[in-house]
Amino acid sequence: MKKRGKTADMASVCQSRRGVLSLQEEETYIPVRDGSKVRALVYRRKSDASDKRPLFVVVHGGRFRIGNAELESRACIGATQAFGCVSVSLEHRLSPEFKFQLSKSASSLGADPLQGFIFGGTSSGAHIANPLVHRGRDEMLYPRITGVYLNVPSTLAPQAITDEYRGLYNSREALKDGYTLTSKSIELYDQEYEPDFTSPLWSPLLWPTGHLNLPPTFFQICGADLLRDEALIYERELRLKSGVKTRVIVYSGLPHVFCYTHPFLSASRAFAKDAVLGVGWLLGTCV
Repeated sequence: MKKRGKTADMASVCQSRRGVLSLQEEETYIPVRDGSKVRALVYRRKSDASDKRPLFVVVHGGRFRIGNAELESRACIGATQAFGCVSVSLEHRLSPEFKFQLSKSASSLGADPLQGFIFGGTSSGAHIANPLVHRGRDEMLYPRITGVYLNVPSTLAPQAITDEYRGLYNSREALKDGYTLTSKSIELYDQEYEPDFTSPLWSPLLWPTGHLNLPPTFFQICGADLLRDEALIYERELRLKSGVKTRVIVYSGLPHVFCYTHPFLSASRAFAKDAVLGVGWLLGTCV
């Protein structure tokens, strides 16, 4: 695990690959199984004519009810500039079957997932992505997802906690009056959505087929976030029990999605750089 300020090794390896390159941004709509479409922003290098570029897909946060693709544009632009991947920021309206449609759409986006397929999200976007990664593994999705990006994920509802994790699960209570996310706001969201808390789709830490053979996973976790401990528990589960390669950066003293709420802070700029380097690690470009 790393705390912010100790990623110089990643930066030095990737520095020669970075630089301000001319990009193109395209708004597109990707079909999902029920016939509707979801809006997405697609980022590519203008100077790169290759169709063998890896794919980075990220779903924005917003507790399933607010936000847009622009929220993840900083990470997408940075990853495309640094590594030449095609980056896609997806909007929030998703069905569980979207992964197959996205794989089919990859070539039209100018990407080849066989060169690398990184998938993830921020907050509720990570909450959506994580079960889909598990389903992709279980259903032998092809091309397979090769890396997972989880930014401040929720992985275990308190209503579903088991004795195994209870002693490690303290931040929900200790940080219940957090700055950007509180227990009261989560309660309001839960009343609106009426989720099945014990379903692995809502609490993916409890996925019935476990976590073996999941792709390498990169975590960004906020130290003053009430979701902190479940993210740390999930990373520990992946790394120690399932042998999944992980990398973690913890932002001490900072609240949930501070990069959204205060984008001009130096910590937010550092967060964005770390996200890009994390994508590079998942692509095998950065050590």
